[in-house]
Amino acid sequence: MTAAPARPSGRHRKPAPGRHRLRKDRRAGQYSVAQFAFGVNLVGNGIGGVGLPLFVLDSTHDIAFTGIIVTVAVISSIGTGLFMGPVIDRFGMRISWIFSITIGSAITVLMYVLHLAGSLPPWLLLALCFVRAAADEPGRVATFGLLPALAESSGHSLERANATLRAMNAIATMSSPILVGGIVSLFGSSTILLIDAIAGLLAAVIVVFFLVNAVEQVPAGDEPSEQDEFEGLSYRRRFSMAMKFFWGDKVLKVLIISTTVFAALDTGLASIGLTAYANEILGSVAWYGGLVGAFGLGSLAGTIGYGVLGPKLPRRGVYLTAYIGMAVMLLLLAWQTEVPIALAIMAIAGILTSPVDLLYMQALQERVPKPMFGGVTSIATTIVSGPSPIAVSLLTWLLATMGSHHTFVVIGSCYLLLALSLFLVRPLREL
Repeated sequence: MTAAPARPSGRHRKPAPGRHRLRKDRRAGQYSVAQFAFGVNLVGNGIGGVGLPLFVLDSTHDIAFTGIIVTVAVISSIGTGLFMGPVIDRFGMRISWIFSITIGSAITVLMYVLHLAGSLPPWLLLALCFVRAAADEPGRVATFGLLPALAESSGHSLERANATLRAMNAIATMSSPILVGGIVSLFGSSTILLIDAIAGLLAAVIVVFFLVNAVEQVPAGDEPSEQDEFEGLSYRRRFSMAMKFFWGDKVLKVLIISTTVFAALDTGLASIGLTAYANEILGSVAWYGGLVGAFGLGSLAGTIGYGVLGPKLPRRGVYLTAYIGMAVMLLLLAWQTEVPIALAIMAIAGILTSPVDLLYMQALQERVPKPMFGGVTSIATTIVSGPSPIAVSLLTWLLATMGSHHTFVVIGSCYLLLALSLFLVRPLREL
């Protein structure tokens, strides 16, 4: 067996098999290229997410069917998220990302062409929306799976890489309603589909020609690698191993359980909770947009700040402070009726809670072995999003029974008790 070539300073040590090494002359550019591609796709997703219900309503003139489309898309996304993880791990993050974006964009183009031809009946539109939603989910998981290697090779911290992606997503989310409004008024609702598809295909082309071809697979060494242990495993075996890892890691288990509870509360508050608060306490439902906008701006500022300061901050302290702070903000909302103060409270809440999702995703990126990242992350994401409809129903009942003021006192108190209980959870000290 031929020995590995030696460097002047000693024997060259090969990187661990299964990891990727960027060509030295392109390391600096690969990170920027990847983030730009992710950003282009996020803009398309934002426009499509806001504009698709408008297109369905405009083309069918049926509000009930529009609601069915949205519901089916959510169900499809959750189902795909639960069961597609092992498939993502089998084919790799890059291929999964490109496949997801390309298939989703192709289906969107097909919807656009069939609509122009007058050959898009409701049943076919429903089926295409179901498949489109299913195709999107692997791309979301693969995006976060690609970031650690890109960040490491370019010298960026993982906190900064995740914060950059999250900030781009926040900007796309906040700007999408404005962009969609302009597009619909100037060109019609069907144009939204075309723009969404073009953005996705452009992102895929960027990755194929400027990222994938510049990544080298480091040859395997003599020692067995983590990737080798997963080669040839069946779908069932991969899924089973992902479940065992998810349940066996105490830190991830605590994070996922706490995130599931708080995410359910957040979903209810962000939808029906703030709507009722704006109408009953601030005097006009129109202030709902202001409350959500203030929170979004605060979250964007907090995300950017965490990307800069995150590596220097204690993770457990940031995590606990975020939830304690959110509880205090909710209790303050319950006791005041002035619009400027409410907007300021929501902005502060956005700043305080912005690191939570970043810490959650970073824990997955750092603790989950790369060959099972897709499976574990998909399972975790599905679990986190599962109880949200129940929370919305429960919060709706509380609002109808107790009114906004007392409901916010109850929710804020629950937040505070849950946040304080996290101080006693020992695995979080390993965060």
